[in-house]
Amino acid sequence: MAHRLLFTAGEGFDKSWPFTRARMVERLKELGEVDVLDVSKDNREVPVSALADLAPYAAISHFGGAFTADCMAKARNLKALGVLTDNSGGSLPMEELAARGIPVIDSTRAWAQSVAECGFTLTLCAMRQLTHWHHRMANKDLAIWERTYGQFDDDPRFVNGDLGTKTVGVMGLGQIGSRLAKWSVALGANVLGYDPYVPAEAVKGWGVEPVAIDALVDRSEVVMVAIPGIPAAKNLLSAERIARLRKGAIVMIVTRAMCVDMEALRRRILADELAGAFDVYDREPVPAGDPLLGRRNVVHTPHIAGRTRDSNWRVADVIADDFARIFKGEAPQAALTLRAAAVRQGKA
Repeated sequence: MAHRLLFTAGEGFDKSWPFTRARMVERLKELGEVDVLDVSKDNREVPVSALADLAPYAAISHFGGAFTADCMAKARNLKALGVLTDNSGGSLPMEELAARGIPVIDSTRAWAQSVAECGFTLTLCAMRQLTHWHHRMANKDLAIWERTYGQFDDDPRFVNGDLGTKTVGVMGLGQIGSRLAKWSVALGANVLGYDPYVPAEAVKGWGVEPVAIDALVDRSEVVMVAIPGIPAAKNLLSAERIARLRKGAIVMIVTRAMCVDMEALRRRILADELAGAFDVYDREPVPAGDPLLGRRNVVHTPHIAGRTRDSNWRVADVIADDFARIFKGEAPQAALTLRAAAVRQGKA
């Protein structure tokens, strides 16, 4: 049986996701007949059901307009809804979708690999201060060849050398954090993991020790923050916990800075007590006068971790792959559950 599918794209979609449209249409065409609905800026709050007849569609890849309870009522043949919701599902009629057994495929996991790779790279660069060596070489600073020791070039004030000899603490063990934890294990590190929503037995199966947040803070030499911006995580790495981090520790943040008391972290970094590796910040764009800029004990990128062509393509792949599973009567892999939505919206 041929399925009919709808892809809605809001104004500005192609500027944000330049490689996703073509991939989405290509992948959806593997599953059936595809219609594309471009939603103007003026109609971004208008229910999609007012812009198109939803009755024929077995699945909708929804990136433009509003998807409301009215849409649910009129999409009588709907079997799956694919979205990009920043993990929350807050704009969707989640209860109605669940009542009808329609899975919501959340494609935000699409950029997990890119984000994790960037975060891992930032950590390694911070340990060896690689970006600063590069900057000096690029500026033809010949003094870099006149070093203190013949066989040691790292900064002994901070955690340095091989990640595989360190105790690494990963805060958040979802799509991003689980990768960071597993890769650290692969390099030989002693890895601690904190995530109250991931079963301890699963964490142990990765070779990671599940711990409480305070144990992670007290024992880690490298702290990787990979927690999404959910209300319950605000300032989880608090001023009190930052004060307890061992001198010279590295803190890498790659998801949301709201999980960290950034003022407290700044104070210890500016005192040369900690090193930082950041892709995200409490203030973006980072002000030109921010004292974190230009420091030897800070490595930073401008919130680019997930912004890759692979992530663009994977948004389409996550949705299309799960649509295919659903059409075959199989369970989807990226469904957003009511419990997860409630947690991410701060309702649980």
